[in-house]
Amino acid sequence: MMKLGKLTAIAAVMVVSLAGGAAAQELTLRLGHVDAQASHSGVGADAFAAAVTRLSNGAIKVNVFHAGQLGPIPEQIRNVLAGTQDMHLLFPEFLTNLLDETKVISAPYLFKSHAHQQAFYKSDIFKPALDKLRSLGGLVIDEEWTWWQRDPRGLVSVRPVRTPDELRGLKLRMWESRTAIATWQGFGAETRVVPRPEMYLAFKQGIIEGGPETIGIAVDQKNVEVAKHWTRTDEYFQIINLLVNGRKWQSLTDAQRNILRQAAKEAGETFRKESEKGFTEKRQRAEKEFGVTVYEPDLAPWRTMAPKIIEALEADGTIPKGLPARVTQMTGF
Repeated sequence: MMKLGKLTAIAAVMVVSLAGGAAAQELTLRLGHVDAQASHSGVGADAFAAAVTRLSNGAIKVNVFHAGQLGPIPEQIRNVLAGTQDMHLLFPEFLTNLLDETKVISAPYLFKSHAHQQAFYKSDIFKPALDKLRSLGGLVIDEEWTWWQRDPRGLVSVRPVRTPDELRGLKLRMWESRTAIATWQGFGAETRVVPRPEMYLAFKQGIIEGGPETIGIAVDQKNVEVAKHWTRTDEYFQIINLLVNGRKWQSLTDAQRNILRQAAKEAGETFRKESEKGFTEKRQRAEKEFGVTVYEPDLAPWRTMAPKIIEALEADGTIPKGLPARVTQMTGF
């Protein structure tokens, strides 16, 4: 008969062995983005991480890195494609250096609605971009493109800007996108490329005097502390997605991939609802707490300038010729 002490020892070894096996089955993913944790991007990312933990019963964990902790957007995109970062909360307009089809996303007043843009992302027009993205090492998780940003586009600035004439000469923060840069230069601004995490300091140092962003983000990033004017421009719509490294995705089981897809769907709803607060609750904070003046001008002068800007972008090869027309001709959304 085996002694009790030996039985206890064997049982302890089995427990340790089983625990080690369970730990080996656990999966940890790193998700980065550049906005504040309190922003709708931050809330959406945290909601995704929580949903993944719940749906996997703790077997999958997503560590979220907010506010540019993993670097500016271009760096995070490169890292995901290279496999040194698992995921990035992606604004597709930042892929213009890689994918031709993304060059129309921020073209001024081209898309009619979020539904129009969603249809574009799901269409045969955009499919070559997704195919190339896969070849570069990445793919998007939310195939339905449900993360609609409801906080409208606008411009935060140190002086009133209600018309393109009032924008003229303003030192404007931009991101690395020829489409976006040419758009705002076409409206009359002097553009400066500044990474989002450095935007507040750039305001303080006088490097920039304004920047396109929603009023909710302007509050979350604290830019309203130094720029006291915000103008609604609605120059384009935004739908974001979760970019994941292709090799990492292929290494997952079908069950794990389904969990991430379901979590993305749930978190997309959270993101949409949270982004709506940007133009309600956070707008009120901007006005009452920070003394920001909000303008909702007639956009006719801005819209009138848009076709020539897009024509120039096609003429110099920034946007593939004929692509804006294909977007405009889309129906059924």
